[in-house]
Amino acid sequence: MEVGQRSQLSLGWIGGTMVTLMVVAALAAPWVAPFDPLKAVAQSFGNPTAPALPFVLGTDELGRDVLSRLLYGARVSLLVAVVATTMTLLIGVTIGVTAGYVGGWVDTVMMRVTDVVLAFPTVLLAIALAALFEPGLATLFVVIGLVSWTSIARTLRGEVLSLRERDYIAAARALGGSPLRLMLRHLVPNVVPTIVVMAALSTSNTILLDAGLSFLGLGVPVPTPSWGRMISDSETYYRLAPWLMIFPGLAIVYAVAAFNFLGYGLLARFERDNHPS
Repeated sequence: MEVGQRSQLSLGWIGGTMVTLMVVAALAAPWVAPFDPLKAVAQSFGNPTAPALPFVLGTDELGRDVLSRLLYGARVSLLVAVVATTMTLLIGVTIGVTAGYVGGWVDTVMMRVTDVVLAFPTVLLAIALAALFEPGLATLFVVIGLVSWTSIARTLRGEVLSLRERDYIAAARALGGSPLRLMLRHLVPNVVPTIVVMAALSTSNTILLDAGLSFLGLGVPVPTPSWGRMISDSETYYRLAPWLMIFPGLAIVYAVAAFNFLGYGLLARFERDNHPS
């Protein structure tokens, strides 16, 4: 095994551990969060409290505990990541596999639609779509799903174009297998490794996009804790209370890095299994 591949596998283990810790912290938030994330627990309105016991990460401008809000914010970020990534996969896999297998005008139309979506910067397109609806979780799910599927579709189309020429696909087609059956029974299972890797990488992009939309006020409505919203709210106090910006920023970096490490580790694992040395 090459040194680079071993390094990627190690990153995968690190990413998996980081994701597990994040999930555990989010699920356990109601029990491990020291305070209610929505209530003022310190007499510091307009004057954030620096990190010190009992507020280990300090309090915000409204006297709310930052640690508690970070933990509950992780629940929101993971929920958006899971649901929005699932929508992204459904759209991307459907378009990619269909375009690659059917070909012809269907492939042409689907790829031109993909090119049109790719022509717009993802963040600007997400902002435009989010602005059309009332801010909320449902809006985030739909918007992120609608702007994030293109890379998955194009990647899977390329793989399916190769797979559809294999002998076992030709044999299944000769035996009278319908296109839908061939796609579901023979093509999709063979691109599952690619789907898994892209799901992990797409999740990191989803978390980042969610934070960006929340920062702009287009994410979950207040007072629900959200990492992006916490950074936005701390802009006024970035000199007086830099921890209000640093801690949620570090949480976003942690989450994005965790899923990226996991994705590249899974990619190295699948490559090793397909090309053992």
